[in-house]
Amino acid sequence: SIRRYKMSFLVYQVGCIECGVSSYPIKLCETQEEAEKIKADYPSTWDTEGGDGFIDIIDLKNFEKPKHLKE
Repeated sequence: SIRRYKMSFLVYQVGCIECGVSSYPIKLCETQEEAEKIKADYPSTWDTEGGDGFIDIIDLKNFEKPKHLKE
């Protein structure tokens, strides 16, 4: 379970299939503040890949499985 790990915030780039922008994890962080700093400092997908996308922070400790994956 992810709950036993200190790293609980995932900074993730969400790309665009139509634009060809990649989706990938950027960094696992211990605190929300660290994750916010990584997000703020990360370059725009327009600058790096020439298309639409955004950076999201996922709180892994409060993440719920999608309903279709629940036991």
